[in-house]
Amino acid sequence: MILKFSISSSKKLGTLLGAVMFLFVTSAAQAQSPVGVAAVVNDDPISVIDLVERIKLVAVSSNIEMTQQRSNEMAPQVLQQLINEKLQLQEAERRGIEVTDGDIARGKSIIEQNAGLPDGMLDSYLAQRQIAPETLENQIRPQVAWQKLLRTMRRDVEISDAEIDDNLEQITNNQGKPRNRVQEIFLPVDNPQDSTRVYQTAREILGALKQGADFSGLAQQFSASASAANGGDLGWLYAGEMASDLQQVVNQLQPGDVSDPVQTIRGYYILKLLDRRVGDTNAITDTRLDLYQLFVPINSDMPQDQVDAKIAVLQNTQETAESCEAMANVAVDLGSELSGEMTGISPSELSGPIRQAVGNLNVGTPSQIVRVDGGALLVMICNKVEESNLPDRQDIENRLMMERLDILARRKLRELRRQAFIDIRI
Repeated sequence: MILKFSISSSKKLGTLLGAVMFLFVTSAAQAQSPVGVAAVVNDDPISVIDLVERIKLVAVSSNIEMTQQRSNEMAPQVLQQLINEKLQLQEAERRGIEVTDGDIARGKSIIEQNAGLPDGMLDSYLAQRQIAPETLENQIRPQVAWQKLLRTMRRDVEISDAEIDDNLEQITNNQGKPRNRVQEIFLPVDNPQDSTRVYQTAREILGALKQGADFSGLAQQFSASASAANGGDLGWLYAGEMASDLQQVVNQLQPGDVSDPVQTIRGYYILKLLDRRVGDTNAITDTRLDLYQLFVPINSDMPQDQVDAKIAVLQNTQETAESCEAMANVAVDLGSELSGEMTGISPSELSGPIRQAVGNLNVGTPSQIVRVDGGALLVMICNKVEESNLPDRQDIENRLMMERLDILARRKLRELRRQAFIDIRI
């Protein structure tokens, strides 16, 4: 890799980012004017506006209050991610891999489901937070292209029956031991000289988590693991399925705890224990919910009598609604665009307040009123399905395949970085 730095001062980077953020806040017209190039990757530029817009997207998707200081701290890592995406997209295009409008639409639909938004409301959600739809689409495009490229590598990976048998035997032997549901954020160290920088990034991410940032959102934005697409969720893991150094850390966590950065030979991990179970195989279940959300918008400058009137509608619905159909009828009367049904949702995919509201809720019973950004809502479980989540041979083969492809992907990205001309100008 030919790496060129035009400006080494982090103070200058912070000053420039602050100036650009000011442009976005004070003048939409000015924000469209050129304000400089953050980096050039093989003759393809990444503008400072690209960088600032991505930082705004990180803030929204991760529930971070993006102060000037935090923006400056995260900017180098966000820029590295933009560089990686540029390399991934260039390589996919070189191999003739195309990303269609349908691919982008499917990617946005998945994000809507994970965020608990009704179908087709993602662009409106972003627009309310002054983020252009192109910002998210520019993130989805290289992700889809890279996944298509990885699928072409599957022929280079072989999973033997003996490996699958060994995994099944391990699962059988560990049935009576604790099973952990774990989330991860993985930051690779491709060069030993980068270890200190990557560790500092891990500490900054951990600091954001301690301030209330959403783990899934940060995993999607920063994690280099294949699990990033699922918010870092590794699912239910049996004793022995994780590397021993990571397993030791998870064993010390309680549900809800987040670990300090864990150094391994591959890089740094931040782990979150979502849940722990002990017992027979029937204890492991996959819960899926069909929900209906009734939302009323409430602005910060809305008169109190209007706020009271909207809350009263929710209170009346809470007392009278006995079905999701009844909730939907209220939504029609209100003309509430952000109300709607969400199907096949895992409780772990819901935001904290909503997950708590439906935690012990029976089917057909409205939740307590939940105050959220921009309004308030009620949630009702329309249907609940619980199935055994014990892996079979195909599940094990798929997991092993993803682990091997993950290794190949990081190796390929390292190769692309070594061969690339990367000119970082801030």
